[in-house]
Amino acid sequence: MISEVFARDSYVIANAKEDIQSGDAGKFSNMPRNVYHNRGKEQFHPLLEHGNQDIAPAFLLHVATRNPDYTFYVKTGVRHTPSGDSYYMTRDIYVLAGDEPLGAINVTGMSEGLSFKNNRINEDLKRGSAKRTSKLSTAKSIFAQYFYGMTMQEHMQNMASNVNYEVRNTIYTLRRKKDEAQNAMVEYIKKEMLLGNEVLFKFVNDAGKGELIDTFHTMYSEMRVVQNIEDVLDKNEGYYIMLKDDEYIKWRNDESKIPKRFKRTEMPHDMRTALALLKIADKGTFVDGAGFKLADDKFFIRDEVELDFDS
Repeated sequence: MISEVFARDSYVIANAKEDIQSGDAGKFSNMPRNVYHNRGKEQFHPLLEHGNQDIAPAFLLHVATRNPDYTFYVKTGVRHTPSGDSYYMTRDIYVLAGDEPLGAINVTGMSEGLSFKNNRINEDLKRGSAKRTSKLSTAKSIFAQYFYGMTMQEHMQNMASNVNYEVRNTIYTLRRKKDEAQNAMVEYIKKEMLLGNEVLFKFVNDAGKGELIDTFHTMYSEMRVVQNIEDVLDKNEGYYIMLKDDEYIKWRNDESKIPKRFKRTEMPHDMRTALALLKIADKGTFVDGAGFKLADDKFFIRDEVELDFDS
């Protein structure tokens, strides 16, 4: 499962985003407006071929024109003509769709071919981690086949993975804390019993150690809530909701169907009630009988909502 289309070179991509957002990235004189470079905004030279086998400029012009919603960040080398003019040659191209990195394209070897890298390619290949070509038509085909953002199905699968991780990580942490509180309480009680105390709970409170019992009950109660959600996850008796613009997208784990989109007015009563409670909660919150809030726009809701408003 792809959690990110391109998970490598995070430092380079972070710097590229910062340069572009701050206005410090440069532009080429012969490329579309969605193409940037790393030489600074004052440098406005063309990007040209470096040798007759360098397909990078023609490739970049094609894909940048065909994909105006993508951003292309080019790491360059500098060359000079006999007349003293400067031009840039391509070393690396990083592709982004908004904030989402889609992959990298590197100029490789003396042949000046292109090497395409992202998680989709890495998963598709039995050996190696990149697709290479020195043919412009093949380069265009590889880009069209592998360089696109996460699909809605992948977004929902990724959310399901994150919810499962958070639930299991939280239950582990709460179990540990509950055990620590329980052990501390038991050891204290054992000690006081050995001393012959006949009014144990009164003594605990008078001794200022009442928080041991309080902590145990608190951890036990919190763990029970999370454990209920864990049981629902294990039985696949719940679904995932993602908010996107004015729509709600519903998806069930292992569901082969396309995620369903609907308006708030189309939501069943139980779903609307559970979602209303989860939306006002902090992220990472488990609501007993309702579900779990992963983020402000991502939720897990159990099939059978069990809320007691009288308690």
